[in-house]
Amino acid sequence: FCFDRQRAPQRLSPLTVRTTMGNQAIIAEMRDAEGTVLDDTCWVDFTANTVGIAGLGRVKAVRDGVAIVHWDGLGNYKYGSNDLCYYGARRTIADKTGVKLQEGQFVEKKGRWQGMVKAVTDTNALIVFGGLGVSDGWYEQRQIDKDDIRVMTRMRRQCANAGCF
Repeated sequence: FCFDRQRAPQRLSPLTVRTTMGNQAIIAEMRDAEGTVLDDTCWVDFTANTVGIAGLGRVKAVRDGVAIVHWDGLGNYKYGSNDLCYYGARRTIADKTGVKLQEGQFVEKKGRWQGMVKAVTDTNALIVFGGLGVSDGWYEQRQIDKDDIRVMTRMRRQCANAGCF
């Protein structure tokens, strides 16, 4: 990643050595400006040196030291690790449509169940659905996309036997 807040600025290699069952492999990973690994399902937010880029970009692919990011209305752009540092790229978690998840937001799952975002990290969101037969828990981006979880623009109040949520 670009720098370590505790030490002097330094450049770290995007290559990582992984050991599995005694075998070592060098894996090319792209990381955001904070050091979080980027993958082909995540969203990024550019926080520095941006002109005209608003909103989140969707990482479409990571290969050969390049992250391909899709921006609505702008298309696909390629970014190397130096570019990600320059633009202050930060991995974030978003709903299926690219709205950044934040604590306290109301969401709906598959257009039926309503819940609330209780906590957010750069790779997960804790979503609770009020015990209505839908599992509460930490959701990764792949699961958010699969379950069609979206931020609600307005709350539709629904009541169940246990009371209103």
